[in-house]
Amino acid sequence: MANNKHKGSDFDAYLHESLRESDELVFLHIKEALEVSDGEDNDHQYLIKAIADVAEARGKSEFVAKAGITRQGLHKILNGKSVPSIQNIMALLNVIGLRFSVEKIGSVISDGTPASVLDVAQYARSLLSRDATYMKLEKIVYYSQVESLIHFHRPLFKEKIEAWVAGPVVRELFDKHKGLKRLNSNDLGNSENLTTEHKVCIQWAVEKYGNMDGDTLSHLTHIEQPWKRARKGLADGTPSSSEITVESMREYYSQIPDYSELDEAEE
Repeated sequence: MANNKHKGSDFDAYLHESLRESDELVFLHIKEALEVSDGEDNDHQYLIKAIADVAEARGKSEFVAKAGITRQGLHKILNGKSVPSIQNIMALLNVIGLRFSVEKIGSVISDGTPASVLDVAQYARSLLSRDATYMKLEKIVYYSQVESLIHFHRPLFKEKIEAWVAGPVVRELFDKHKGLKRLNSNDLGNSENLTTEHKVCIQWAVEKYGNMDGDTLSHLTHIEQPWKRARKGLADGTPSSSEITVESMREYYSQIPDYSELDEAEE
C-alpha cells in the first residue's frame, strides 16, 4: 500500500476545483491544517501547505496583491523556506476570506458529535450511480469514516464497524437494506442533519473510491490491515462481529502517503 492508487479520479484536481469555488471548503482546509500537530515543531508546514493549495487554486497574483506581501516573500512562505509571522498568517487567512458568522460556522463544522451512520449513508447514496450496490455503499461509508479520522481527527459516525466476511459493515446500515442488492429510493436517514464537514468526508471517499464496484472495494479492504487485524485467527468465510476500531483505522491509514498532509508538503 505504499503507492495508494485506488482513486476514483484525480483527487488533486478535484481539491483544486473545490478550493477555487467553495469558501466553505477553504475554511475546512485551513481548519484541518490548524488542528494538526506532529510534535516536531513542523506544525507551520501544514498551514503553509493549506495556504499554498488555496493560493494555487485562486491565483497567486491576486492573492499577493490583497495580502500585501511581496511575491518573493509569498514564494518563500509557500515553499517552506520562510516561517510566516503571525501578521503574515492573519493577512493570508483574511485574503482567503475566513469571515463566517457564528451561524455559518455552525453549518460548516461539526461540534465534535459524531453523525448517524444512516444520515451518512443517505448522503453517500445521493453521490453514487443508480446501478451501485449496497455493498459498495457500505464500503464508501467505511472510507468516509477513514477520511474524517485522518483529516479531522475524530469519527464521522458513532456506530461500530464490524469485520464481516465481505469486508467492513455497519450493522445498523445493513439492517436497513437487508435482502436488497442494488440501491433503491428507500430513505436510510436524513442528510440534512450533516454539516459541511461531515459531507466533505463523504465526498472525498466517493472521489477516491467511487469508480470501483462493491466487490472490488471488498477485496481492497481485505488486503488492508484494519479488517485483517479484526479477523485475526479466523478462517476464511467464518462469520464475525469483531470490531474494526477507529484506533486501528487511524493508525493504518495515517501511514499511507495519500492520507498524510506532511508527506504531500515535502514532495
